[in-house]
Amino acid sequence: MKIFLSVVFTLIGLCILGIIFIYSGIYNVSAIKPETGISKWVLETTSDNSVDHHAKGIKVPDLNDSAMIKEGFARYKEMCQSCHGAPGKKETELAKGLNPPAPDLSESGQEMSAEELFWVTKNGIKMTGMPAWGKTHSDDKIWTIVAAVKKLHETSPEEYNSYPKEMDEKEMQKHEEQSKPDKPKLRYQ
Repeated sequence: MKIFLSVVFTLIGLCILGIIFIYSGIYNVSAIKPETGISKWVLETTSDNSVDHHAKGIKVPDLNDSAMIKEGFARYKEMCQSCHGAPGKKETELAKGLNPPAPDLSESGQEMSAEELFWVTKNGIKMTGMPAWGKTHSDDKIWTIVAAVKKLHETSPEEYNSYPKEMDEKEMQKHEEQSKPDKPKLRYQ
């Protein structure tokens, strides 16, 4: 019984210390100071394992379709390049300010499976600056980005620059009609 009470009081004490720490403001949430040590390990390990877990069972379409890749590069230039970079492009001011830094997808895009890239692109990653494109883009459109990312490592700066910067007006209009999200109802409307 003494051991049980000791464990209970220790857990209660740890909870109280945790609450004091949370409300004290001691922890620096500044994006200028990168995470180190155990907090970095916890965040990275949790993120990696979460993506691995949630990406299981996603069915991958054929990512070698040239039209899909072309559209994917147009979307990548529009939505991804400013944070993740691109062949022959300098790091942007936006990318320099991200903490954690956005990964260079020409490298990490090869380390991740297509399923993982799709899941991250669709769902985003909390507290990293990675948006959830699934709120505004259909799965088909997200797969085009994944197809482009999977080709990024073998794409020269000249080839990358040959892809359009954006989709043509007709394609953009079609995309906007397909991907209009339902407007959330505000509580005080």
